[in-house]
Amino acid sequence: MQRPFILGALFVGGIVGSRLYHRRNGNWGATNAEATAALPGDELVPDGRVSTMAITIGTTPEKVWPWLVQMGADRAGLYSHEWVENGLFHLDFHNAERIVPEWQHLQVGDVLRYVRPRPGKPDIGPQVIAITPGRELITAMGEAPEWAATWQFILRPIGADHTRLLVRLRVTRHMPWFAALPMTVLEPGFDYMSIAMMRGIARRAEAHDGPVPLVA
Repeated sequence: MQRPFILGALFVGGIVGSRLYHRRNGNWGATNAEATAALPGDELVPDGRVSTMAITIGTTPEKVWPWLVQMGADRAGLYSHEWVENGLFHLDFHNAERIVPEWQHLQVGDVLRYVRPRPGKPDIGPQVIAITPGRELITAMGEAPEWAATWQFILRPIGADHTRLLVRLRVTRHMPWFAALPMTVLEPGFDYMSIAMMRGIARRAEAHDGPVPLVA
């Protein structure tokens, strides 16, 4: 009886710890107004659980945008922790330090891949739903019209030379328990990687002082 009790306690503790970590970091960097504001893409999962993160970047939206457009496992990576992506999960990520012109043509229907393409295997990652160059990149997971989740990237100018990047995750509340439980457990990891991604985008955009193409 002792071992099942210990395993059960560890499992429950993991769930509680995940919720506490997510509660603390799920809206990392965002003001209360930003966390509760309506954003483009919200309508795709209107009843979703919402997490909004934000960061101020010391350059214009036009210079941040190319870094967003080229994201993906088979492109510029996700600018997050390579020691997690490669060391733990062996995903063969290579997070780019430059803007690559060949990766600047993102279209509605493309997939922002979490893993590299595999012969005979479906793509893993959200589908691009809407693009407004320099302003909005809206992606969703699942199938229309009942999307399971959205990943929304919003750029807002601050003055003449700063940008506010908002990254919102919305997850449907109508998910079977066997799908919802793993997502709950994995939320802290997603938060951890998302914070690193946003910092990675900010660092790269601020360091790149040359002209960049504004294309989708």
